[in-house]
Amino acid sequence: MNKTIDAASCELLALTSKMAVLGMTDDEGCPHLTFLSSLQGLGEDKLIFGQFSVGESKKFLLRRPDCVFLAMTADLKWLRGSARFTHTAKTGPEFDMYNNKPLFRYNAYFGVNTVWYFDLLGISGVRKLPLPQIGSGALLTRALSPFAAKNEKQALSPLSKALFAGIDNPKILCWEGEEGPAVVPVVQAAHAGGDRVVFFGRPFGGELKALTPGARVAVMAMNMGMQSVLVKGVYAGKTAGLHTVDIERVYNSMPPAAGYVYPRAGRPEEVAEF
Repeated sequence: MNKTIDAASCELLALTSKMAVLGMTDDEGCPHLTFLSSLQGLGEDKLIFGQFSVGESKKFLLRRPDCVFLAMTADLKWLRGSARFTHTAKTGPEFDMYNNKPLFRYNAYFGVNTVWYFDLLGISGVRKLPLPQIGSGALLTRALSPFAAKNEKQALSPLSKALFAGIDNPKILCWEGEEGPAVVPVVQAAHAGGDRVVFFGRPFGGELKALTPGARVAVMAMNMGMQSVLVKGVYAGKTAGLHTVDIERVYNSMPPAAGYVYPRAGRPEEVAEF
């Protein structure tokens, strides 16, 4: 990992069209991922993002400031790294910069209300995901997923299933490594029924060896329309040749009402008859 942000990494992070996530640890010791398209570099050794909605991730960062990040473009260029949250600001040049961007300046509903600052701990530099391995992994995942399906709880909604089913939708895996959260792209991932997420091991098979059955993991799926969903659960080892995550919780990470949507305890029952 590099200690400073090079020119290519700074350019990627500055893109408003990129997809970026921040990974941290929640209050139950499970990884948590949040979708932050506003994440960008500040100088050579700092990161910032602009907050325009409230979710659980901000609370987690205040309690446990060490985190990981990953950013990816539509053409599969990506980078990742680690950082440490330091402070927030509600005024200043970065605050003005965010609110003068077209996405926020002309948005009648959302504006950046807080800027979050991080010290960079390490960054990989820009890489390109190996498309042939991603493509073959995605096809194998979908071919084998019926043999690993689990449908007892139906934790995933139709929208969540669609996000995981999209063969080119970005998916990000996060787990608790020996030195804190670890993050890796798993574009090939798919749902296996309503209660599992599965993925073939290529690429990043070497890194995935760090996963052991029973490990707490999180997987986020998103699309180019900025829709996203986060599932949290337990790594269950391999089933039918696929890495398997048994879903315990599902988190809606989209504004304006971010929060857990499964389990459904305490939520209104769906109306089936009138």
